[in-house]
Amino acid sequence: MTAWNKLLVATTRLLDLHDSAHEPGSPFVQVSQEQRRGLRDGYWLDLGCLLLDYLLEVDFATNSAFVTQRRCLAHLRGDYPELPADDLSFVINLLATPSEIHYREWQADTADSGAGEGETPPGTRSGRSTKRTALIEKQGQTGQVRLTPSGRQAVTLASQVEDLLYSEYDAAKVIAALSRGDYARVPDITQQILMAIRALTQELRRVRENPTHEGKLAALLDNERHYHNALSTIQSTLLSARSQLSTPTLIAHFDAWAERQEEEWDLRMLSATIGRVLNAIENLSRRLSELLSDIAEGRIQSMGVIDFAGLAHQLLLSPPPERLQDAVVARMMPLGTQVAMPRVETLLPLVETRRAERSGAALVFDEASDKPSADPLLARYLKARGPALRQRLRQSPLSLPEALSECWHHFEADSDPAHAEILDCLPQLLNTFVDTQLLDDHLSVGIDDTPFAIALPDGRRIEGAVTPSLRLRPTASKEQKV
Repeated sequence: MTAWNKLLVATTRLLDLHDSAHEPGSPFVQVSQEQRRGLRDGYWLDLGCLLLDYLLEVDFATNSAFVTQRRCLAHLRGDYPELPADDLSFVINLLATPSEIHYREWQADTADSGAGEGETPPGTRSGRSTKRTALIEKQGQTGQVRLTPSGRQAVTLASQVEDLLYSEYDAAKVIAALSRGDYARVPDITQQILMAIRALTQELRRVRENPTHEGKLAALLDNERHYHNALSTIQSTLLSARSQLSTPTLIAHFDAWAERQEEEWDLRMLSATIGRVLNAIENLSRRLSELLSDIAEGRIQSMGVIDFAGLAHQLLLSPPPERLQDAVVARMMPLGTQVAMPRVETLLPLVETRRAERSGAALVFDEASDKPSADPLLARYLKARGPALRQRLRQSPLSLPEALSECWHHFEADSDPAHAEILDCLPQLLNTFVDTQLLDDHLSVGIDDTPFAIALPDGRRIEGAVTPSLRLRPTASKEQKV
């Protein structure tokens, strides 16, 4: 039983429930066996599954570009030499035509929500429907095809790709296959791990391109430690497997196995498949660390899903105050009404995206041309102000009000005094009071049971019920005196 058959076995009865015309509340509960239409030889289903598998391979190679039907026909004729072009066109038209699916969704019951006219009351399951069921996207003029998001999800489900958090067990299968002498399974196992890594890489790209998905951003933050642990486990397991490939016993056993195979096998093929996974793990770990660093530094902000149509309607019914209107107009309207030209910098991401879509080369895991990431502001702050702070703490403890009055949260970003820019690093200074190891391992935080309130020159106000202070540990000071 293939992976596609397993997917159909798991979902067929759900489709029967959806298509059922059974009346709610009917006492006739017996169900007869369904008689399905068709040729009953699996011809059309096999053509559709082969086409979807091929489109997924092309999707990886061309970065989701459209493919001509002639290429699809040439590939499918490897399995069906006498395949007519009309049969392929029928399968494409069927898979590209959407069908409406009806389902129910829970309507949350909130304290201030109320049911208006024609709306479903909160706390009930309301009916919904979707037509995003087409597996193939077809161009109307050229007839070229590619996978839709639903089609890509269907192929992924059919191939039984696990989440990256559970791919560490797939990495252990590589060692098991090598110990059992089942070398032909190693490329398939590594391909499953690669697809799981690529799925998470696409999630990171979508979050970076559109940070409005609060659920995805929160899930990445919650599972960040688990992702790093899974990547470390997979990496160590695959490194152990690759080291086994160089042992004399395994080399001799592999040579004897390769002589009995019809296809030509080389031990370097197994090492290359493992190496691709290791490179993908390194790139994914770097992308995940950069994303989390950007989130910590405030370079990515999630604003959630906004109903702009409802917002516009609300603004028409109740206009905002005049001060807010003046601020929005001054911030968003052009300076002159005759000529308004957009800045080129805002169009560069769009140009780069279009250039990547037109490119015929697939650089999924190649990041040689990526720009080096900028140093985090916390690291720059510690590098610039860390030695002076440590010298200050050796003299006497430093409380938070004293640190703000002495302007320890400011530092010059440029070494040239003529072009120096003073940066405000108040969050970075507060981090040193929370995590003392950022400055020195021998520091501790003392708490004074006195409240404090500080008003900064820019209007910000900092208040606290207790006053924290940085100080050296007594043991550390004794060791330094000795």
